[in-house]
Amino acid sequence: MPEQPPAGLSEFAFLDAYERSVLRTPQVVADTVLRALAFAPPSDRPALVGLLAAQLAEASRRLTSVFDALDDRRLAVADSLRRPLPGAAAWADFAQVAGTAEPEGMLRRLALDEAALESAELLRSLPVPVWLGELIDAFSADDTLVVPGPGDVIVVSGTGAGGELRTTTLAAGENATVAMTDLIADLCSVARGFLSAYLATRRAAGRVP
Repeated sequence: MPEQPPAGLSEFAFLDAYERSVLRTPQVVADTVLRALAFAPPSDRPALVGLLAAQLAEASRRLTSVFDALDDRRLAVADSLRRPLPGAAAWADFAQVAGTAEPEGMLRRLALDEAALESAELLRSLPVPVWLGELIDAFSADDTLVVPGPGDVIVVSGTGAGGELRTTTLAAGENATVAMTDLIADLCSVARGFLSAYLATRRAAGRVP
């Protein structure tokens, strides 16, 4: 039996709030962190860049979750989005599809209309770094640590599901942090665009409880 959305919300109201708030949160936090980095003393930069990296991992996992929920609708979309966030394996599967599917094909696969075309085109053009899967793996662990590394880098590590240590090193300079913030914004935009198009279709069909 489907679970009831939180706070007494209807399923549609929950999805609407999820699109407007939950999917936007990594971008809001990242923008705030980037502004703080401009004035932060060197001793604070590793913590702030680590927080930025965490938002990148969350934005990637949220987008994967939205894709999976729309791609397989045997479970209600709201119920899918309330499950634990997917990890690196699911991200890898999604990234493979995102990197090869043409925008129009992505819309057909997710049963979305032209309202989502701009989001699908943005997704197809995203410069996804090769280390993003490792970052997601590290932040999916219970014991994630972010520590300054040698030079202007941070090291993110955590224990994977199989007990193996997952570690990735990220540049912490100005150009790298701006690029991370831009990617977070784009990932959030795509996720919101897909879910918003789904909700618009439901509104047009009168499927709003």
